[in-house]
Amino acid sequence: MDQRVLVSHTAPRDFLNTQNWSKVCNSITSQLPLRNVNLKSTLRNTTTTIPDLNVTLVPLESIRDELASQIPGTLLDKPLLHINILYCQDDDLDTYRNTLKKELKDWHTSVTSKKNPEWLILQIIRPPDTYKAQTRNVFKFAGTVLSKLKADFNADDRDRIIQLTYVSDNDNALVWAEFFNKFKEGISNAFANAIAVRREEVRRSESQQNMPGWNFCTFFVLKESLATSYEGVNLFEDALYQYEELESLFLHVSKEKNFSWFGSLISPTTGDDSASLLSISKKPYREMILANTITVFDFRIYILSRQCELMAKMGCLSDVPRKVASFLGSFSKRLFEIEPSFPRFWIESWIYSSAITAVEQCTAWQRLYDPENVDKMAVDSGNGELLDLARSQLEIVGIELGYLPKEPPFSIALPKRTRRASLAPPTITVSSEDILAILQDRDAFYDIYIRLTNQALTLYAEGGRRKFGLKLHGALAALDLYRGHLDKALNTFASLPAHYAPHFWNSLESYMLARALDTHGRSEKPQDVEWMHILLSFLKSYVEHRGGDMLFPTDNPTEYISKYVTSLMEAASGLENDLRHPDHPAISLRVENMAKLAEDRDGSYLNVTVRNYLPCDFPADEITVYLQGRESDKQKFSTTVEKLAPGKTQLTLFCPVPMGGTFLHESSEVRAGKLLLQYPQKKAPGKPPSVDQVVKIPLDPLAVNVRIFQSRKVELDRRCLSLKVWTGRNSVSKLELKLSAPSVTFRYRDATLDEDAGDVTYETGETLSIQNLDKDAAIGFSIPYVEAAAVQTMRIDVDLTYHTASEPDLERGVHLVSMLSPSLPVSVNVQDWFRESRLISTFSVSSTTHQHVRVAETQLIVPESVDDELKVSPCSIRQGTITITPSQPARFVYALDSLTGPVKDSLLFVVKYRLLREAEVASIIEDQVRASLDDAEKSQNLRPIVVTAIIESLERDPSWVALYNITGEIEVPELKKDQGEEVAEIVDKARRRLRENRHPETPQGLWRELRLPVDVPVKSIVAIASIRLLGTAFNPDLLNSKVKIPLYAGQPISAELRIHTTFRWGLENDSNRQYVLNYQIEDMTREWLIGGVKQGDFITKNEETYTVPVTLMALHHGEFALPKVKVDAQLSMRDLSMGGQAPPSVETYQSHSAVKVLVLPRGGRSTFVVAMGPESDL
Repeated sequence: MDQRVLVSHTAPRDFLNTQNWSKVCNSITSQLPLRNVNLKSTLRNTTTTIPDLNVTLVPLESIRDELASQIPGTLLDKPLLHINILYCQDDDLDTYRNTLKKELKDWHTSVTSKKNPEWLILQIIRPPDTYKAQTRNVFKFAGTVLSKLKADFNADDRDRIIQLTYVSDNDNALVWAEFFNKFKEGISNAFANAIAVRREEVRRSESQQNMPGWNFCTFFVLKESLATSYEGVNLFEDALYQYEELESLFLHVSKEKNFSWFGSLISPTTGDDSASLLSISKKPYREMILANTITVFDFRIYILSRQCELMAKMGCLSDVPRKVASFLGSFSKRLFEIEPSFPRFWIESWIYSSAITAVEQCTAWQRLYDPENVDKMAVDSGNGELLDLARSQLEIVGIELGYLPKEPPFSIALPKRTRRASLAPPTITVSSEDILAILQDRDAFYDIYIRLTNQALTLYAEGGRRKFGLKLHGALAALDLYRGHLDKALNTFASLPAHYAPHFWNSLESYMLARALDTHGRSEKPQDVEWMHILLSFLKSYVEHRGGDMLFPTDNPTEYISKYVTSLMEAASGLENDLRHPDHPAISLRVENMAKLAEDRDGSYLNVTVRNYLPCDFPADEITVYLQGRESDKQKFSTTVEKLAPGKTQLTLFCPVPMGGTFLHESSEVRAGKLLLQYPQKKAPGKPPSVDQVVKIPLDPLAVNVRIFQSRKVELDRRCLSLKVWTGRNSVSKLELKLSAPSVTFRYRDATLDEDAGDVTYETGETLSIQNLDKDAAIGFSIPYVEAAAVQTMRIDVDLTYHTASEPDLERGVHLVSMLSPSLPVSVNVQDWFRESRLISTFSVSSTTHQHVRVAETQLIVPESVDDELKVSPCSIRQGTITITPSQPARFVYALDSLTGPVKDSLLFVVKYRLLREAEVASIIEDQVRASLDDAEKSQNLRPIVVTAIIESLERDPSWVALYNITGEIEVPELKKDQGEEVAEIVDKARRRLRENRHPETPQGLWRELRLPVDVPVKSIVAIASIRLLGTAFNPDLLNSKVKIPLYAGQPISAELRIHTTFRWGLENDSNRQYVLNYQIEDMTREWLIGGVKQGDFITKNEETYTVPVTLMALHHGEFALPKVKVDAQLSMRDLSMGGQAPPSVETYQSHSAVKVLVLPRGGRSTFVVAMGPESDL
């Protein structure tokens, strides 16, 4: 409906029909349509700006007077605004009073008497003449025409008078700015007032619908006038809302089945089934509504058409296809209720034609209202759905005519009802050209069906909804199959399921796969890998949806699937290479969280629940579960089977590798011939693994084991480690191991067998290989290695493979990790004291770890090359084993007597030690448990379990250490009570034996040796200083006196300082040299006053003595030591002149350091005269 806003215009008679009048009207018309008009939207209750409003200027004389009518029309049928244009200069008051005023009054009275009066008066004046303006009477105060107009006509507060200076050749739009502002304001006010009046009429009529005489059709026309009025001013949303309210009211009336205002549901005529659905010109709908003869069918189509056109105008064209599809789906159900009233296929023809014509109308609207294709994708997508709906009608017709088979995907569109016989008169026939052609020719049906399907596919693709076109491809493939085009059908069927699965189109996916299998069979192609992938996808679809949504080409799906599973196994057996297929849902595996030890052999068992979701047996050969441990540790559990029955099957898998710990379920595999179904366990990134993925394997204490220790003989110039292989319960026929560590090279060819290992057959090369080991055999090796860079802790990977005598064909491979610290558990410090011919060395041995270390003995060994030059004598008197700790070291003193002179070769200091807990106590526990098992006549297989339990108890409570260090008794704390009765019995016996244990008199068991080279220290000069007291003034010879001579404080004592020098601890070429030495007697100012040369230089040679007389005087009585003497080397002038020579090293031995001198207080005589009384008394 194309409507415009009408605006009347007129002018005084002397201005009408003049050339200027035409120019003014043309100027106004040239600026139409109006731009940015503000109109009030009743739907949103806000002001809406209309970008372009179509306005038409009509002469006032052409408007007829309003006549009373029962048929309400649109509000735009009459002018909303009236304009009077007068051409008068502002100072021409005479013309205004005599002529113009009366005409304006008559016009004003005429327009204000109409409904919704809105008017404007436009005064046009010429530009002022400069000459006349200068000669004008400036004393004239009569006023202006503009002021008179405002005084005469502006009755309310609004100013409706506009003055405009106009020149005919001036095209400037700004001249009309004020006028058009008033113009738009007048239209806005007039429309708002008119709408308010009409809405009140609609409200009043709607409130009377329950009163007798109320007519829905009359109300419809009244309310539709609101919609057409809104549409005329481009308020499309408000207009659409009116039709939505009318549709809602109609649906309410239809529920009450009150159709007295309508004709029948439908009165079909020729052409109704093929007419354009959205055309409102194909029938006189408005006249039929006013006559109350319109059918419900026509009424619903009319409302739909008006709604869709308004949607297109308001920019919502994409909603039109959905609206049409919804209408066709809902109203067709009403038509099928009266199906006998129509010819055969009439309803299908109507749906088919309506969908196609709706697509054509949407395409036309798209060109008209959306030329820039802003919403093209959404519109194409909706049009694709309409063509798909039309295609489904062809499938219904084709199945009934026998052109298509009554099976999916064609039968999906079939309604669940039985077609009833037609009772329609022969005058009513199907008029659609496509349907008529289909009824006459099978090939025409195929052509139309394929053409329409391809059109729908094109629209889906252009609309960005390719997934909706997938089912159409399936339909084309099914059609090819039905028509015998097998290769083309197979390619399509095989490619479509991959596109269906992401969209959860279960029925289509499963059906396409089944059709692909059937097509493959009909084409007699070999069952190759491609066929197997199709079959696996089909089984996957069946399992995932439990067959509920599947479309089978047979009535017995179990037999159908069983046949293909058997064929799958046959095809898999004929493959050359494994066919891996991940995450197939036909089989699921669930592992228990705890494995169990095999006990009678190395390895462990793992219970697995396997579930077969197929309705038939699955012919599996092997089930495998992979566990991932720390780093690269992996465990493989497997077992062989013949088949997997439907449902759950409990299986026990075996892993021959004896490796305990916590593992993650990494993956599982089900093998059927060369088909390998793989099930990797997925872990969410950033989240810990679930409980179901964790599997714990207990440690096997009786399995083959390899332990690495520090070498039993540690030498600084030779890096070596000790390796111990224990066979446990196994008789090992062959064992091969290889060590690896970062930046370390192991020299297997230089490996040596421990002395206590017995007769063992082994080979060394790139690895270490051992043959024929008995049960419970412990074999030790020492393997040298070269370290490129020093590290604090060395990580050693042990790769071990072995064969047992009981299972010679089974190779077990174990990967172990051992951490070895190259640092020693003990440290040795040496302190030396020089004497004339003897060197006293103190070796301090301390623990560098938190553990206690037991030291059996130490030795300082003299090499044979210097056996006649040096004699070593131990000075320690303590015997037996010594325990050292970080805070309590042990000291060992040795006296070295030089027999000939300097010693050039190094000595060897040997420490025999072992760790208290890991070596000594563990060995004692091992022996006592072994003896307890022999007493109880139990199997030695229990020994590792009992030993481990006791050691764990000792590690928890270290209170036993102090008692053991003293007596050798081991008081084992209470153990956990989770052991079995047999283990608990042996534990009790072993505890009693350990309490009775005592330290042996001589060290027993295995000890480690630390062999350290010790250089004999070099000292160029050893000075032996001594101070000898010679005599006093009264006793000059104290040395030879046979009685002790008392010494008194303050008494001078003659003494002698003797300094004897020896070069025997220096270098070999120093014995013939002479040196300048300096001596200095210590000042003891509180005890001694020293007289003589207290400090001086002297020249000395090897084995010479220098003597200096001194006098000592004790300053007080008491017992105190003699002064010490310090001797240093001095460089002579000759040595200084040679430059760069360092003074020789000197050590002074105070031979008198243990001498104490007793000084008595000085004695004296005094005479006293005492009075005895008078002489007479005598």
